[in-house]
Amino acid sequence: MDKKFIPVALVLVAGGQILLGQAGLQLRGCGERPCASRPSLEVEDLVARHHYLVQFREYPAAAVRGELRRRGVRVLAYVPDNGLMVSLSRKGALTGLEVAWVGELSSAERVGGRNLREGAYLVVFHADVPVSQQRAVADEIGLEILKNPYLLPNQLVVMGSARQIEALAGSDEVSYIMPASPDLVSGTAVMGCPGPMAEAGQIGEYVQVGNGWAKDSSGAVALQYVFGALTSKVPLSSVQGEIQRAFREWEKYAKFTLTQGTQANAARTVAILFGSRGHGDAYPFDGPGGVLAHTFYPPPNNSEPIAGDMHFDADESWNIGSYIDVFSVALHEAGHALGLGHSSVPGSVMYPYYKFSTGLTSDDIAGIQALYGAAGTSSSAPPTTGTTPPVTPPVTPPVSAGTPPTVTIVSPNGTIVATQTATIHITGTASAGAGLASVKWSTSNGDAGAASGTTSWSANVPLLVGNTVITVRAYDTSGNSAWRSLTVVRQ
Repeated sequence: MDKKFIPVALVLVAGGQILLGQAGLQLRGCGERPCASRPSLEVEDLVARHHYLVQFREYPAAAVRGELRRRGVRVLAYVPDNGLMVSLSRKGALTGLEVAWVGELSSAERVGGRNLREGAYLVVFHADVPVSQQRAVADEIGLEILKNPYLLPNQLVVMGSARQIEALAGSDEVSYIMPASPDLVSGTAVMGCPGPMAEAGQIGEYVQVGNGWAKDSSGAVALQYVFGALTSKVPLSSVQGEIQRAFREWEKYAKFTLTQGTQANAARTVAILFGSRGHGDAYPFDGPGGVLAHTFYPPPNNSEPIAGDMHFDADESWNIGSYIDVFSVALHEAGHALGLGHSSVPGSVMYPYYKFSTGLTSDDIAGIQALYGAAGTSSSAPPTTGTTPPVTPPVTPPVSAGTPPTVTIVSPNGTIVATQTATIHITGTASAGAGLASVKWSTSNGDAGAASGTTSWSANVPLLVGNTVITVRAYDTSGNSAWRSLTVVRQ
């Protein structure tokens, strides 16, 4: 699990100036070294239509959030502890409120402190940034925008150099940037998770939240779950069995228990329900083809009884073993119910876009064990790096008007190959009626580049130990594209 973060606090120093210090607001942060402390901005000087991280002296309860709305302040996310990400409609909108500190996200906080390199990235914009403005920001920097109609409304997939991505991270409109998965790069049909919820607002991707459920008086973490209304699109026993199987997968690796209870409103209980549109919380579902599910974090980010509750959209076409898969979605949402945020590691269960899953990855296991400790050496060891993941048949992405190009990987032959080398040489062919413009490659590790040649192309692609998915994409002069992928297991 992506665990690099900087917790930040407010420290009152000589002269009364408030500085950003070393515990309190929980941000993914600046990598191995902590960010420099920085002073609070003056509330009276804040600019309208900009995005600010505001920490209040006390928890921003419903009355505070209501007053913000009355003043034209849009609450975009909750940031533990006592913080909100907001945008202002006018100057001076925060004057007179109990504000302890206010500032902007730094560039490093928008990328979680990772070392940037050329490649494809998923860019999450603040929820109030319109699509036209998102594209304008990327175009101004010269980034290539990859087509994927299945992205959440506030997200784009872009490809560019490390310098371009660094420039993008300095944009006020950007919330967070992470490596793009091969599915997102290729345009495969995907379903996104908007992120875990809190009563005060959705949790931003730049937030590293909490420590999971607290230990009880005996030093254990014993949780219960209760089923409410379930979908009728899958047999009742099968739905329950798949969700229970998702819970057991997390239990294999960490020190907590999840047993079935009888009272949905009981403390330390995960209530599970399928609902349509407005279903009793502040986050109504949007119908078929939108958000599949949402989950509320454990205390203290949510109070009982809603803490940990998992809600699924009853209007979706739920299935078992195929798209949309109950187990795969429940496995992801159970991670949120246990206290995990999204991971920036493509291919992990907790990556922001659901994938068909049969179990947890080493990244997910590291995340849950960081919260609760390992369940035991016999069952807590991560999968070996040589393990070949299940391959899900790709869905052909839509293309713009005109005949799309074709691209073929000639060597190595096959969809999954093994090697012991640090790079692999791949070759292939491509063609297009409108004329080929370029052939480019990207990997699930975040590397990317242009192949040599077009109709006959080749590339040397770097590999990490374990599984690397290589996606090759051919572009024609009309903007159409086609892709092929290859999974390489470096032993």
